[in-house]
Amino acid sequence: MGKMTVLRGLAAFLTISAAAGCASGGKTDYSELPSYHIGYGDGCATSNEEDKSFSTKTERDKYAFENDEAYRAGWRQGWLQCNNRTPDAIDGGRILGERNEY
Repeated sequence: MGKMTVLRGLAAFLTISAAAGCASGGKTDYSELPSYHIGYGDGCATSNEEDKSFSTKTERDKYAFENDEAYRAGWRQGWLQCNNRTPDAIDGGRILGERNEY
């Protein structure tokens, strides 16, 4: 098991623990959570890879993306921002949207 896998697992655990202890009806600020930053880095790395000719490499923790809202939000934000992608009508104008194809 690699160091990054352990760090991602720890970040996911901390995120879930924090979310359980701080559940509220308001909007969650994911940017304060460690898993958001890990996801942002992975999304940014993927975005940069896509700029390379014929690269299909995706940097993403599949479990965290499917189960951790902060990681998923960070991944999407990183993917959009690292190549100066902006939200537009094609994605509903969302950066932290619900779509899983990002």
